[in-house]
Amino acid sequence: MKIAFNEASLKPQHYKKDLMKAFSSVIESGIFLHGSQNALLLKKLKRYLKNPFVILTSSGHNALQSALTSLFLKPNEEVIFPVNSYPTAFPIALSQGKPVPVDVDQNGLIDPQKVARKINSKTRAIVAVHLYGLSVDINALKKIIGQRKIVLVEDCAQAFGTKYNERHVGSFGDFSCFSFYPTKNLATLGDGGALYTKKKKQYDFFRRLISYGEKLQYQSEFVAGHSRLPELQAAVLNVYLKSLDQEIRRKRVIREEYFHYIRQFQLASLLRPLFHSNNSSPNLHLFVVEVKKRDALREYLRKKGVGTSVHYPLPIHLVPAFSYLGYRKGSFPVAERLSRNILSLPFHSYITKKHIRYIINTIREFYA
Repeated sequence: MKIAFNEASLKPQHYKKDLMKAFSSVIESGIFLHGSQNALLLKKLKRYLKNPFVILTSSGHNALQSALTSLFLKPNEEVIFPVNSYPTAFPIALSQGKPVPVDVDQNGLIDPQKVARKINSKTRAIVAVHLYGLSVDINALKKIIGQRKIVLVEDCAQAFGTKYNERHVGSFGDFSCFSFYPTKNLATLGDGGALYTKKKKQYDFFRRLISYGEKLQYQSEFVAGHSRLPELQAAVLNVYLKSLDQEIRRKRVIREEYFHYIRQFQLASLLRPLFHSNNSSPNLHLFVVEVKKRDALREYLRKKGVGTSVHYPLPIHLVPAFSYLGYRKGSFPVAERLSRNILSLPFHSYITKKHIRYIINTIREFYA
């Protein structure tokens, strides 16, 4: 049996007819940036997030970097983030502020109590990463922030469709960032992102920031680059949004089937799924488990036709590019343990119950 790890190549085939129709419409319009597909997508996202101040960007990375750019950070001002979130670290480092990693809880999410110990007079922002589609405990973070002038940024790159206290993640922070990378819950066939803010003044700044600092064309008010979502990619997102709620329901069934077979094959002591808090309803991007003998198990699964991945193999303080932060092995014990043991199993809308049974049974065979 051959089981794909994700649906990046499967989903376009399933929606090929609708995608080709949408592409044809864009081509016939002759407008490839800032056209009707972008306008329609913005309308849908504003309705989905119940907020009028949403900006489309060229990537989730650019969305997060734009959010942090708006803070005009000084080199000694600090941005706290979870040490295991590899992609998040880069826009933080590029924002001119000082990245301050913190350890995570047993499910790989930023640990509010460890955040509390890192906050000081230099703290300007906290980036809460809803990793794997699991929701951070937003209420706990907000309680810790209290009346301090600390900006809360939600990194929702892997969590489009996840809810916390019956509201979509991305609707709690001062800023929220989304990624539409091809493997994400809502995905393009290339790259794309979105940026949410609560205030019109910030929204107006972002509109200029993503287009040469221009309020009027060719009349730049400050030096900036550009960040544009192509019409073709917006068209993909508009097609996929139609079935998003259906896919969320389907993925929740798949998640429960994984739990069922883990229990049935009595693997709980060898395979621990990373879990969500009681007040959240996740739209999982990845089904991540903590296992024993991770690398050997992954190779065994590969030989049996099961695709897997590791998200992520190194906490950011052990990545060479971030050695300048001055941390060493042992600085973040929970994240380091997880990085050695976590494994992402196949998880997408096209997996069947038969596939899941095969995957879990193959894992049982490995440990037998």
